[in-house]
Amino acid sequence: MALDIKSKWLLIVGILIGIGVITSGGVLFYLYHKHLGPISNQHAAWSSFGSLLSGFFMVASTGATVSTLLFLAHQNRQIQKTNSKQQQVTEAQLAATNFEQYVNHRRFFAERLTELEITFGNSFKFEKRESLYNKIFPNNSPTNLEFTAKVDSSIDNQNYLGKLNSILTKLDDFSRDPDWKNSGARRLIGLLIDLNEALDIRMINEAYDGDVNFSNSRTAINIYSPEEFIGIARTIYNSFMFYTGNPKLPEYHAVMGRSASDSLMEFFLRNTGASNPSSIVKVIPGLALMEKIYFNLYEIDLSHFQFMQPSYGTLVEAFASREAVMRLRDRLLVEHLAESGCEQTSKALAHAPEDDTHFDLLKDTNELFLQLLSISRSTRTQSDPA
Repeated sequence: MALDIKSKWLLIVGILIGIGVITSGGVLFYLYHKHLGPISNQHAAWSSFGSLLSGFFMVASTGATVSTLLFLAHQNRQIQKTNSKQQQVTEAQLAATNFEQYVNHRRFFAERLTELEITFGNSFKFEKRESLYNKIFPNNSPTNLEFTAKVDSSIDNQNYLGKLNSILTKLDDFSRDPDWKNSGARRLIGLLIDLNEALDIRMINEAYDGDVNFSNSRTAINIYSPEEFIGIARTIYNSFMFYTGNPKLPEYHAVMGRSASDSLMEFFLRNTGASNPSSIVKVIPGLALMEKIYFNLYEIDLSHFQFMQPSYGTLVEAFASREAVMRLRDRLLVEHLAESGCEQTSKALAHAPEDDTHFDLLKDTNELFLQLLSISRSTRTQSDPA
């Protein structure tokens, strides 16, 4: 091992002290022999020689002590240097271990996101996984790793998990007391869009009629099955809770049911156009007409409803869910619905006097069925081979 400058000087000084002690001892005994003569039998001579030896050994022990101290100082310095290097090695090993754990933690998180995507049939993808990890674990870095994360829903210090918790809690509260008559649908769609934006998921499945577009992007929300998205969001959130060492959300008991989908359908029928940043995917020809017919039939009183019940029953089944609406892509089914609806409204109008409070509503419904019949027939004609 190469010696530094200070260590070399300590070694040189130690050697010089040793040489000095040996040299002085040799000179001392030489002078004693020369001036005091050969070995004597006299007691006084041996006493003088003993004093000389005592003095020499004192000098020699002093030199040895100094040399020992210098050696110990040198050894202590070497130990400190070795400990310093060992500490550096240990710190480097800890840093490497921490970095490896950090990389593994991110990888496991990404794998968990993939599992969630698979759970829901790969209908969506988490758009920005790196950003999502950093929002959940804001303090994590290659030099620092935390396996838990706080859920802070306070207004001043709200974090990402706290934001998700706040939206889901508001949805739970809303479901228990929706108050549809006082802008309930507007509040519901606002909460659902906030939740979709917070999750930052991108839909990659086939578009369904009823899917909500927001800011030119298709969301995971469908107006015919709004609670389906809430269930997906709760599953994702609870997965985050498990991964961050937090308790899951309490079980979701309140069910909004048909009232939620009906309110959203009506809300978007009344609020369309450039002023609304959200819109609805409607591929089925005449779907908006069928929604209007559905709400008209709901308003008709019982005396006229007996004629319209078959059409209303068909639409109730069709608007029951996201999958059920797909039945209306059957052109023959829609054409039959329109034809029978025209007949039913005609019968109802024939039995209703013009001063009936629902006469205009029946007439409007009949016009809607006629428009739907025209659309369904023209669509079938265009799709049939020449």
